[in-house]
Amino acid sequence: MRISKLLRWTKKSLKVVLPLLVGLLMVWSLTRKVDWAVVLQELDKGIAWGWVVVSLALALLSHIIRGLRWRLQLRTLGIDPSAHDMAVSVFGNYGLNLALPRVGEVWRCSYISHRYHVPFSTTIGTMVSERMVDMGVSGVMVLMAFFHEREHFTSFLSGSDFGQKVLALVSSPWLWGAGVLAVLVILLSSRYLKQTMAYQFVHGFVVNMWQGIKGLKDVANPFSYLAWSVALWTCYYLNSYTCCFFFGFTEHLDAWAGLSIFVMGSMSLILPVQGGLGPWHYAVGTALLCYGIGNQLTDPQVQAFIWTSWSIEQGFVLLLGLYAMAVLMRPSYKLQK
Repeated sequence: MRISKLLRWTKKSLKVVLPLLVGLLMVWSLTRKVDWAVVLQELDKGIAWGWVVVSLALALLSHIIRGLRWRLQLRTLGIDPSAHDMAVSVFGNYGLNLALPRVGEVWRCSYISHRYHVPFSTTIGTMVSERMVDMGVSGVMVLMAFFHEREHFTSFLSGSDFGQKVLALVSSPWLWGAGVLAVLVILLSSRYLKQTMAYQFVHGFVVNMWQGIKGLKDVANPFSYLAWSVALWTCYYLNSYTCCFFFGFTEHLDAWAGLSIFVMGSMSLILPVQGGLGPWHYAVGTALLCYGIGNQLTDPQVQAFIWTSWSIEQGFVLLLGLYAMAVLMRPSYKLQK
């Protein structure tokens, strides 16, 4: 019995520790050759703090919109939370994710279920459809960025040995042939794969996604839900793009370049690392290189941009998370509902 508990504890710990170690390793490899004195010289040239305020205001607005959009789904279940409660749930969600990736989403659902006396499973079921819509909107933005800005990415890749190997691999008929063959093998052997844990996991994921999609039909005004979703991701994008105006060396980047930087950073967040530490820096730094900001990731301008932007954004997320915790600790707040 003790061994099984130890194994469960070890498994849970590794889910938190391993991503953090990977992120720290990436940070070390990214910064070990950086001349920080030169980076500080770039920062001494000044930061446009007015744009910092605009960026943070957009970040705050995006959190509020996410809460209001979620409320549309909860209302279909007979739950009508206040706008403040929805904001607090999202603030706490992102704040907790800084320490424990993916735990914030569970806490958000638990908070609403406890405060409004509804089953936890009822609230967490709404997360699936929410994520599906987010995947759809973000997927469209990714396609727009890579299609419109493909020349920048292709030029960057073709200018390095590693990039040329990537382009050759992607365009290789052997790769596509192997992919088709793998799909055929999976389809032909599906009867035998049904008993495996991998199949059950993928099957369960697909079933949950479908349930989430079907759940959207119950939203009173689906067009309003879609509008909130577009507004949410527009705020995310503008929050990211305004970071380009922090510095003189990036303020010339246009909206399409800003979209590329945004989607590269967003894609890196698929990895469950606290605050995107490491993967986000690599992704955004690489996007900057595609637009001629620096020649390598260790260049002072690249480092100044990624660390300043990341620190300001994550520091703001931390403050909002602390606000959410402070609200929950108020005795008068506990007496409500």
